This record gives sequence, structure tokens and C-alpha cells, in this order.
Amino acid sequence: MANVKNLKISIQSGTTNTAYATWEFDSKVTKTTPTIRVGSWVNIKYGAPSYNGVSLAGFVYSSGPWKVIQIDGARVVVNENRSGSNRIMTPVHINNLTAEGGGSTSVTEDTVDHYTVKWTYDTGNGVWFNGSSSDVKEKVATYSIPENALKIMVSVTPVSKTRDVNGQQTSYWSGSAVTVTYDTAANPPEVPPSPSVEVEEYTLTATVDNVSDVRSDEIEFQVYDLTTPFTSGTATVQACMASFQCKVNAGGEYRVRARSANIYGTGRLYSDWTDFTDSVITIPAPPGFITKIRGASSTSVYLEWDTVNSAETYEIEYTTEERYFDSSGETTTISNIEYTHYEVTGLESGDEYFFRVRAVNSKGESAWTDVKSVVIGKKPAAPTTWSSATTVITGESVNLYWVHNAEDGSTEEYAEVEITVGDHTETKTIKNELADDEENPDRDATKHYTVDTSSYAEGTQIKWRVRTCGITLQYGDWSIMRTVDVYAPPTLQLSVTDQNGGIIQVLTSFPFFLKGLAGPKTQEPIGYHVTISADEGYETVDSIGRTKIVNAGEAVYSRFIDTNDPLLLEFDPSNIDLENGISYTITVVVSMNSGLNTIATSSLDVSWTDVAYNLDSEIAINEDSFVAYVTPYCRDEAGAPIQDVTLSVYRREFDGSYTEIQTGIDTTKNTVVTDPHPALDYARYRIVATSKSTGAISFYDPPGYPTGCGDVIIQWDEEWSNFDVTNDAAETVQPLWTGSLLRLPYNIEVSDNVTPEASLVNYIGRKYPVSYYGTSIDSTSSWNIAIDATDINTLYAIRRLQIWQGDVYVREPSGTGYWANIAVSYSKKYNDLTIPVTFDITRVEGGI
Repeated sequence: MANVKNLKISIQSGTTNTAYATWEFDSKVTKTTPTIRVGSWVNIKYGAPSYNGVSLAGFVYSSGPWKVIQIDGARVVVNENRSGSNRIMTPVHINNLTAEGGGSTSVTEDTVDHYTVKWTYDTGNGVWFNGSSSDVKEKVATYSIPENALKIMVSVTPVSKTRDVNGQQTSYWSGSAVTVTYDTAANPPEVPPSPSVEVEEYTLTATVDNVSDVRSDEIEFQVYDLTTPFTSGTATVQACMASFQCKVNAGGEYRVRARSANIYGTGRLYSDWTDFTDSVITIPAPPGFITKIRGASSTSVYLEWDTVNSAETYEIEYTTEERYFDSSGETTTISNIEYTHYEVTGLESGDEYFFRVRAVNSKGESAWTDVKSVVIGKKPAAPTTWSSATTVITGESVNLYWVHNAEDGSTEEYAEVEITVGDHTETKTIKNELADDEENPDRDATKHYTVDTSSYAEGTQIKWRVRTCGITLQYGDWSIMRTVDVYAPPTLQLSVTDQNGGIIQVLTSFPFFLKGLAGPKTQEPIGYHVTISADEGYETVDSIGRTKIVNAGEAVYSRFIDTNDPLLLEFDPSNIDLENGISYTITVVVSMNSGLNTIATSSLDVSWTDVAYNLDSEIAINEDSFVAYVTPYCRDEAGAPIQDVTLSVYRREFDGSYTEIQTGIDTTKNTVVTDPHPALDYARYRIVATSKSTGAISFYDPPGYPTGCGDVIIQWDEEWSNFDVTNDAAETVQPLWTGSLLRLPYNIEVSDNVTPEASLVNYIGRKYPVSYYGTSIDSTSSWNIAIDATDINTLYAIRRLQIWQGDVYVREPSGTGYWANIAVSYSKKYNDLTIPVTFDITRVEGGI
């Protein structure tokens, strides 16, 4: 039986008597058939009958695959098998065939045809009356609830599509009815009447009257301060009304809305909200601050303060003693001020006055602001001064700045700027041209005077100071004396030369020299910053042969030279890497002791001749110590050594990194490089050639050389050397490698553990910790072996290793090898044939 799930009845939004039912039903089926076409080779599933239901002979299942010669819907006719030994000409159902090579086709089909929906209702006497019935395609149906209905019930039955089975229309499945009831008492109530609102000082009262819907058990109120939610609360409906009170803030402007709640079971059903009421105000908030207070004349004070939105007027209270506020009648109040600024007149010059302000509206007065005071008629303090520069080039202008520091709060009326150049002193009187009113907020802004230095000689020193006066026109003290030095513009001459001193613009070989001469002689350089950057992007290799990208404009050389001498730099492959065919820009900035600086640039094109040569090496393995001997060489096409290059040998490690074995190898000598730690599977190296004249890098990776060691090797207390041979019979006087070596030809158990440096930090508000990773990697390993109890040489070496206070180099046959700190432990019993030994290994940074 098939039936619907999650059948629910709800009331349609915006209505009180329209119910709708929703449900879920999964009626989709997926048909999977093998991918078979005419000409396909197929196998017949074991035991499957023919399409007509006749049993097939046993050899049919084992003699395939069979070739398809006809397809008619699910009827597939097969004939001969691949070997040609049988022809059966038999129809088989496609689901009983398996296509050679696999593959299938899946088709999903919706099998439901419609849903039969039946509504009934109960008026309270236990009898269910027929409401309506319908067939619907979608999984939703609506119903208008009768006014006398206390309960409604809906029944939904799914109806299947049919399919052709042996000539008969047959349903995919049979459906059964699912029923659910709904209590109409659970309907939401009607929207209540709009609330009335009153404010008394700091208390707001909201009331909803004439609530007529019996389903309205409670009224929920929401209070907003203009557009911002302020608070909310509920009140029980009693005698068709509900009332709510809350405390409000001074200066607020409040609106209220309400909605009804029907308490049903353990939940509540709500109506829509009413419209917001008109705004009601409280007593105003106090102005934040007195933002400006200054003497407007010798007998008046100008005030400004913050705006209060709900204020209708403002009041100012002032007195000559702050203690008079709130305790005596020795204060004066000015009321009905309509703006946020006012000039108080009729005051005594030379006295200090204290002021405070409050806001007023129809609900009452706010609290007073903090008290501020001002002394009328006091001359200003010395102004604060600075200049746009303390060192300028002849012909440049310099701005002299000052700020008026009033003692009585009045703005600047006049300023005197005294300028002394040599023995000549001149005073400039500057008037504040801006009117003293609210239209000119910049009247108190920083003032300046511009000095033109075009007529001043090199080395001139300008001395200057300023004094100002306010509303009393009495000048205050002079500011401190400041100076501005005037210099000629610095210069820098750059040149790029070869080793013979000739000027070059095209670099054909190293070395080359960069020279710079700074001037004039009246100034001295204190440092040079040199940058060489590429004019275009390119791809090159580093000193090991790894590919790197240089972008256009990227610096390939940057250095600061701290010197007061002329600039002289030598460049060769050891300190700069340049690419053939690329242009570079040399930029030098020189800083002078005058505080000035200048910049100079030069271009350099690189064009040198590439030399073709062959890199290779010979590799040999010492089978006693498993030390490798690498003989690198670099020859031209004729087989002669290339003398313009130096060679380097790097060991290619198991983790893809490179370890330097030897650099700066002379190609004219037959140098054999000793590598004390080649990998035990294959010895792998990179041979790098560096041109002496151009710095060009070439490299060659010879094939891995089989080391042929299947044992674990631990080395310590090592000494090794490279050597030169002039012929095959040459012998070295000293051993090429000496040190302690432990070779373990036993089965070994290895347990590795790698822990990257990481911290997991928990944060409030996040579900999971946040990970932070560093650069350290803790790599540890534990090696366990059992040695023959009679192997006294190995046991002797283990005892020496156990007390060794230093790092060791460990290698094992898989190719790994590294420097490590090692701890050795073992236990020996008198009657055991083996001795278990444990090596606790921690990888450390090391050399070769």
C-alpha cells in the first residue's frame, strides 16, 4: 500500500476561514536497463527464460557472448555466439541480458496520476458532514471552512498511473487514504484596534480598548524609538482592554504597535500588527556639550552647543562663581533661545564666567550640561608654530604655520610674523579677514604665511616667529624662534663602466662598475640606495638550477650604502644575476646632510655570447663505507675543459631538496668530490656550471647511480676530503673518509611520526578551532632490531653510539637519509640468542 506523508492542515495567510492541506509523496521509480544495441555482444543471465517464458538449454548460459540481431522494445533477439559454434535465434527480455563491457541506462518516471482529496466537518455533535471532494495533480488543496464548523478533517488518497502488462492496463501500486483533523479554535485572532499612547515624565502607557474578538487572549505591544526597536511586552485582555507600561528615555520620540494572541495549547497564534501610532515625545535630553565658548568682545561671550532633536527652545544659566549653581540666587537665566548658539552681552571685562545649557519642550526641561568657563579680555598665549619644511631648495616656497592659542576663547584678529634673513628683519601684520559669525567655522583654523626663496642665495638661513591677538587686540607673547635652511638642489652624476674605466651601455661580460658623484660641494652625501630592476619579465634559474620568474619592474639588486664618499660599486656573478637579452634600469637615490635628496637613473642592456658546452660527471661508490666519489667536468665540443666556468655538485635528496656538496670547482683540474652520505638506493646529483664572465647558470642531472646497499647505516664523528688525480694510477696519501660507522644487516621495524608545527585556537562564536601553522616539522622515528648475541663487533659499535654526544647521519635502504639526534637502548639476557635494540631518532638540521 502507498500513502502520503506529513499531511498537514493550515490556515491561509490573510484569511480566517480558508484552510489548505499539504502533503508529501514519493512516487518516482527508476528503471535500469543494460545499454544494448543491434550488433552488441551480450550474455544471458543464468536461469533466465526466453521472452515467452520457455526455459533455455543449459549450454546457452555458458557459450556466450551472443550477438544481438533485433530489438523491439524490451524484446531482444540473439543468434550466433562469438565462436560461431551455435545459432539459437531466441528472443530474451532485455533485463535478462548483460552487455559485454557493462554499461546501463537509468530512467526515472513519476508513477502518480492524481490525488483524491475529501473534506468533512464537525459542528460539535459528533457527526461528520461531507464538505467537498476533488481530484488534484499538485500536493496541495484548499477548503472554505463553514461558520458553524468546530473541527475539519481531510482525507488524501494517491492514485497510480497504469502500465501495459501482457496486454492488460495494470497500476504500479495501490494507494490508501491518510486522514488528519484540525481544530478551528486554533485560528489566529483578528487584528486589534490601534493602541492609544501617553507619556508622563519617564513612563509610557499604551492601551488597546474595545477588543471584540473572543480569541484575543493577550495583546503584544512593540515600542519603537522612531525606527529603532526599544522594548516590547504583553498584557492580558480583561473587560475587552489591555494596557502596557514601560520606562522611556529623555529625548526619545516613541511609536507603538500591537497585535492579538490566541493562546492554544502550549503555543500562541498571532494576528497581524496594527499600524504604528503617531510619535509621542518625552522631556528632552540635555545637550551633549557646550561645543564652543569664547569671548566675542571685552564684555560678551559667544556660546555654541549640541542640537537636541526634541527640544523646542533652550535656556542658558551663568554666574561668576560655579558654587552659585543650584544653591543661590546669584545666577542669571536666559530663556526661549530658539537656536543652538547665543551671544551673552553686558559682562564685566577681566572676570571669569561659568555657563551651562539645557533643552526645553512641552513635556519639561532637560538636565543641565556640564559647566564651562571663560575669562573675558585676557591676552592670548604664544602661538603654536611649524613650517612645511625645515630644508628647502632655492626657488621653492615654504609655508609658515601657526595656531592662535586664546586664553579667553576669542578667535584670532591679527597676527605678526617676524622674518629675519641675515641682518635684515621684517615684520608682516596679517588680519583675519573672515567675519566672526557662524557662517565662518574656519575662522579658528590654522593660519599660514608663504615665503618665496627664489631671491635667496645658497646657504641662507631664515629665522621666524609669530605672535597673535584676540578680541582685546592685545598681542600675546612671541612663539619660539624657528629656522628654515635654503640650499641649492642636490645633483647626482651616474656612470656605468667596464674594468678598464670605459663607459658602457651594453654589458658583454663581468665585472662592471657603478660610479656616482653627488653635488654641490656645499652639501655632503650621507648614503646611497641602489636598485637594479628588470624592464621586462623573464624566466631564469637560480644558483642551483631551480626555475624562477622575474616580473617587469622587479628588483634583482637592492642595497643601501652608508658612506659620505663618492659611490663606487663592483658587480660580478657573485652579487648579481642578470639575464642575457634583457634591459635593466639602475636607480640611485642619494641623501644629503642638508636633509635633501635626489634621484638618478641609468639604463643597461645585457648582451653576451652564449657558450655551448657539455656537463657530465663520473660516479663511484665505496662498498665498504658507502661513500660516493663524484667527478664533475665541463668540456666544449672538442672535448677541452671550459675554463670560463666553475662547477658545483649538489646531492638530490629524497624529499626533492638539494644539499651542497662542493662549489667553485676548477674545471682545469680533475677534482673528485667526496659525498659521505649518498642515498642507499640510488646516488642522485645535480652538476651546476656558473660562467665567470656572465654569471649564466647551466645544470645537468646525471642518471641515478645504484648504491646497492640493503642495510641500515649510521655514521658519526666524520672527516672527509675531496682530492685531485692526474691519472688513473694516482693514490691519495690520507684516507678519503674516516669516522665511525654502524652497519645493521638485520631485519628492522621502522615507526615514523611527523608533526607539523601547529596551534589550534578556540574563538567564541566559531564552531571549530582555527589552525595556525609554523615552519618547524617535528620528525621522529623508532627503529627496532634484534642482533645476534654473538655479533660482538656490532654490539661494540652500538655501545660507542650510545654514549656519543653529537648528531649522527642515518640512512636506510628506501633512500631516506638525514642528520639526527639519536638515543640507543638495548637489553641483553644471558640465555637469549638475540639482543633487542631500539633507536629513538629525531631529525635535526645538519650539513652535508
